[in-house]
Amino acid sequence: MANRMFKPLGGSLTQEVVLLTGKFAFSDGSGNVDTLVHAGFSVAAANSDGEQVITLDDTYNDLVGISLTYAGDGSFAADGSESTVSEVSAETVSTDRTITIQHVEVAGGGKQTQANLNGKTVRCMIWLKNSGI
Repeated sequence: MANRMFKPLGGSLTQEVVLLTGKFAFSDGSGNVDTLVHAGFSVAAANSDGEQVITLDDTYNDLVGISLTYAGDGSFAADGSESTVSEVSAETVSTDRTITIQHVEVAGGGKQTQANLNGKTVRCMIWLKNSGI
C-alpha cells in the first residue's frame, strides 16, 4: 500500500505557497468544459482562439507557477495537430483573480483549435504566493 502520509509544502521559502489542483475535460468540440473536479478555482470554456480563463476563488499575491498535463482520448491525428501545450498569456491573481491560458498546437506552433481540444482531459496544478514576503 502506498504511503498516505501527506505533508504541507515545507521549508522557509515555501511556507506561504498554496497549491491548487484539479482537472477538467473538453467534450463537444466547441471548447466547453464538461467535467470539472477542482478546489479553489473555476474554468471557463476555451474560445475560438484556444484561449481559456481560470478564475480563482480568492486573490493571491503572485502566481508562482502552473502546470497543465493533457491526456487525449487515444485518437491523435497523424500530423501531430492535436498535441497540445500551453502558456500563460495573462494573469491578474492579485486583483481580478484570473489566469489566462493559451492552448498551443505542438506541430504548427499556432493557437490550438476548439475541435482539437475535444476529448482531452487536463490535469492542473497552480502554485500561488499567499504572502508579500
